[in-house]
Amino acid sequence: MPLHCGVRCAGPALCSNGRVIESTHDNWSLRGRGESVAVADAIHAMLRAVLVLVLAVTGAALLPPASARAADGDLTITGRGWGHGRGMGQYGALGYAIDHGWDSARILDHYYGGTTAGSVANSVITVELLAMNGKALVVTAPKLQVNGTDVGAAAVRLTLQGSTLRVEKGSGCTATSWTPMTGSFSAGSTRVATTAAATSLDNLLGICQDAGVRAYRGSLEVINHNGTQMTLNRVRVESYLRGVVPRESPASWASAGGGRGMQALMAQSVAARSYALSGSRPATGATTCDTTTCQVYSGAGLRTGAGWTALEDSRTDEAIRATAGLVRMRSGAPARTEFSSSSGGYTAGGTFPAVVDDGDRTASNPNSTWSLTMPLSTVASRLGTGTIRSIAVTARNGLGADGGRATEVRVVTADGASRTFTGSAVRAALGLKSDWFVLSGVSDAEAQAVIRALYQDILGRAPDPAGIATWSASVQQTGDARVVARGIVMSTERLHTFIRAEYRSALKRAPEAGGLSHWTGYMQAGTTVPELQVYIYASDEALLNLGQGDLGRWVDGVYQGILGRSASATERAYWVDVARRQDRPTVVRSIAMSDEAGLRRLNSYYQRMLGRAPDASGIGTFLPMMRGNGDFLLPIEIGGSPEYWMRAQRR
Repeated sequence: MPLHCGVRCAGPALCSNGRVIESTHDNWSLRGRGESVAVADAIHAMLRAVLVLVLAVTGAALLPPASARAADGDLTITGRGWGHGRGMGQYGALGYAIDHGWDSARILDHYYGGTTAGSVANSVITVELLAMNGKALVVTAPKLQVNGTDVGAAAVRLTLQGSTLRVEKGSGCTATSWTPMTGSFSAGSTRVATTAAATSLDNLLGICQDAGVRAYRGSLEVINHNGTQMTLNRVRVESYLRGVVPRESPASWASAGGGRGMQALMAQSVAARSYALSGSRPATGATTCDTTTCQVYSGAGLRTGAGWTALEDSRTDEAIRATAGLVRMRSGAPARTEFSSSSGGYTAGGTFPAVVDDGDRTASNPNSTWSLTMPLSTVASRLGTGTIRSIAVTARNGLGADGGRATEVRVVTADGASRTFTGSAVRAALGLKSDWFVLSGVSDAEAQAVIRALYQDILGRAPDPAGIATWSASVQQTGDARVVARGIVMSTERLHTFIRAEYRSALKRAPEAGGLSHWTGYMQAGTTVPELQVYIYASDEALLNLGQGDLGRWVDGVYQGILGRSASATERAYWVDVARRQDRPTVVRSIAMSDEAGLRRLNSYYQRMLGRAPDASGIGTFLPMMRGNGDFLLPIEIGGSPEYWMRAQRR
């Protein structure tokens, strides 16, 4: 039975009793021929908009930015995140707070699996002030005391001389004469303090430094560590945090998301408190230090010629007060709650279970993705290799996009020698933001291998010379096979493959030229594979060819074509009833949009392109897409993955 039912049903529009089957997005209905053209135009305008939106959102992540395209002799590096990625991502915490509405407890539970909430006293801790290593300690403040004795001067100077600690007083930071204080002083038992009320930065202890005077709460002491003079700040935990939290997370986050950003600062306060008290101490025995080696602590303020700059902030002070004493506990002690700026979308695991970090994609995060270009000669110099012929990531941790963080990088030099590096070693040598990166140093042979694999897996044929020439330069230039995969996936040749397959399965014939052209236009406008199946399998011609007019046999034919199996007696009876009470498009749409149908096509792509079944993560990510544009997006994503790249090189 032909598919043409009238002038208004031009082309192979699938008709039933003189009416055109049209999509109404959430359900299918049979409309009179007089409505068909207007409805079709409206529907496909909608589908076209949806496809453009999907490709715009997804494609932005799949294709390298124009600025990342490198000239010959350069290496383009695209990456994700900033920092080691273990534990909490600070931008992720912000994203969960302002975009997802999470409170600080939920944020901490997410990142620090295996820990529980606990509390600690506001005890005194010691902080190594590493900028003071090997330097005399000069302190200024009103009402200065040394070991409880009034100094009677504006400044005091402590200098380690061998095993002796010399203590002197003077008129200020730049005093030209110093008077020794009477008494016996020793490193590790001499403390400088002030009895002035801590109501202003002027009343706090100020360490005289080249950059100015840095104010600290608590007291200060000098220790002799293996012959080196070192300065410690003795301070209560909650006061210490006032100098840490605004250095680790911007205080301005407090007002983000209508105030929801305060939850991220509260999570940071708990993480910083736990980290400081976790028991992993520096070699001196101090509780912690003041740099990124531990966590950044800058004291309360800095005075220069322009006056005081406060280094504490009322907004982070509020977050600290709101979480006073709270820590994350494991095995009865505060956990070492590591954190970094940005996880890139998936934490790195280690001490805490790796987790998806959806919060990392918050709009204000500048480090979720990044890119840079570097001359290969510079790369070779920093890695200590000879001239580089090719460089590629050969192993990843499997967590997140592109296969996750690089764990192994292979360099082949011009003389054919091969060397491998860890991802973290490459990160350190090249000064990258993280070890989650993709490299674009690609040889012509590597580029051609992945192009041949994509043609074979997606189109079922080898590329012609023109195809190789067209795509090789792109792959070598960007190091990204997605642009090739996308071009092949969206090609007219591939759309013809879909259409011919559905015609053969449902109609037992090849499409005529007009039908092929018609459906190609529909798919270019946004029609998905499941929707194409609905159009074709629900037609009168399909009913005749699959079931000889019998609905039960037709249902079984739909099952065979879409699911690859026969319908059970129960399934057959159910769908026959639906077809009679509603219509055939409803039956086909339910089957074509089912998880079983999606999983069948999903598994086919994985087997054909990766030689394996999809894992749980792949199913969770891509199965929902198979109801829509998954047949386009999935092969692009697989074709651009490191796993596919490496498999293509081995063929």
